[in-house]
Amino acid sequence: MRWLLIGMTLVLFGCGSSDKPTAAPAPQVAATPQPTRQPIVEEKPAKPTEPVRRATMEPAKKDDDGSIAVLNQFMNDDGAGDRFRPAPIEPRVEFEIDPATLAANGLRQIKGKHLTLITDLPTSPEVDELPTVFDAAFPLWCEYFNVDPVKFANWHTKGCLMSREEPFVAAGMLPNDLPKFLHGYARGDAFWLREQPSPQYRRHLLLHEGTHSFMERMFGGGGPPWYSEGIAEYFGTHYWRDGKLTIGVVPASKEEMPMWGRIKIIKEDFAARQGKTLDDVMNYALDAHLQTSPYGWCWGAVTYLETDPRTHDEFRKLQEYVRLGYDMNRRFQESLADQWPEINEGWQMFVANADYGYDFTRNRIAYAPGKPIAGDTATAVIQTNQGWQSTGILLEAGKTYEIAARGRYLLQQNPDWPCEPNGVTLHYFNERPLGQLLCGLRPDDWKGPGASPLTISETVGTQRTLTPPLTATLYMKVNDNPGQLADNVGEIEIAVREKAQ
Repeated sequence: MRWLLIGMTLVLFGCGSSDKPTAAPAPQVAATPQPTRQPIVEEKPAKPTEPVRRATMEPAKKDDDGSIAVLNQFMNDDGAGDRFRPAPIEPRVEFEIDPATLAANGLRQIKGKHLTLITDLPTSPEVDELPTVFDAAFPLWCEYFNVDPVKFANWHTKGCLMSREEPFVAAGMLPNDLPKFLHGYARGDAFWLREQPSPQYRRHLLLHEGTHSFMERMFGGGGPPWYSEGIAEYFGTHYWRDGKLTIGVVPASKEEMPMWGRIKIIKEDFAARQGKTLDDVMNYALDAHLQTSPYGWCWGAVTYLETDPRTHDEFRKLQEYVRLGYDMNRRFQESLADQWPEINEGWQMFVANADYGYDFTRNRIAYAPGKPIAGDTATAVIQTNQGWQSTGILLEAGKTYEIAARGRYLLQQNPDWPCEPNGVTLHYFNERPLGQLLCGLRPDDWKGPGASPLTISETVGTQRTLTPPLTATLYMKVNDNPGQLADNVGEIEIAVREKAQ
């Protein structure tokens, strides 16, 4: 039985490695503190010439003179949160805007309330509306980060959208000390964007770098790389429809987000046995985002932690600790210590089943401890519009059980797709019939480490006999795309009895 493969799945999680450039530049430290951000990278692997940014303190691996130990002791002190509390700063002025200089170099400016965008691109609806999109993001940033929109109503930044560098260099708007970047970079009171072939991804880049600029102004920093880049990705992944901006979305399809590819990154890394635990993501090094892969994982981690009710409140508090650097991670995990195993398990469910439209709410594991079968038969009801659900039935190691299932339900609320526990053989998901009833075994005392037992599933259909190798609670769900559960209608009744030896 495939239950024996549980141990083999451990390699898929907790690998603790991420591909690094073979010759990455050394971290750059400015003479005076400057806002620093990771650039967004395209779907192709980033080149190792991309600059390394130092946005926060990286955990030290050596203590040569004792100073690091003293610093860590100070950072870990309970009072550090107050001493390092974020506060608004006045960012460095990167350049001034002179209309005559713009005209002389073929540049134009598009003004909004919170953004002046300078570009060498010709006028078009998609380009000219960018300051409007930016202005629509301002109240969303304020609400998310608990910033008073009235107090900071006059906040304004500058952006350069470039199809070519030369006119911006000539106009003095591309500082010569700015590191090389692939797509976007934010520093001081400005950010720079390279032109993108997709209007959707152009807006994504605008909102990503805009988030960095907003956080730098309001907090004086962005936290460790996973948080800084994950939050920027969270705001960058958006819908812009009929003049309304919606952020933090999970795209329903790759066609909705050309060039985005964050789901693709997670799926491909997992298939290649390069799946990341939350610890892996939260401890990305400062130079990790020279590669494409971390952007997908940081987006996934932030979206998961923002969405899950167990983590939402504590995750929102992290904005108060962005100047604590990596110590922010410790505080977050300690605040959720009792729940961390289940939080990690929920993350694994996402990683193992990541897909467009992933429904974090409906795919949340429904926990309940199992009880031994009393009498001849134990029964349970499985909802077809949810992910893994405990049946509340405890199966004992070495005993043989017979499972019978019955029910008739609809997938996608389509009357032409009535389904029963064996599934619809005209349509498949993960190489199994769509709607087929699956089961998993999970010991109630499982706390990790390693892969969740629910990463392994077995087919049940209308009938199944099994002999569990360990005492565990029986979990069940129907086989369906994790982004298409909401429109399922109906339930399955199951009956479990111990088979006579």
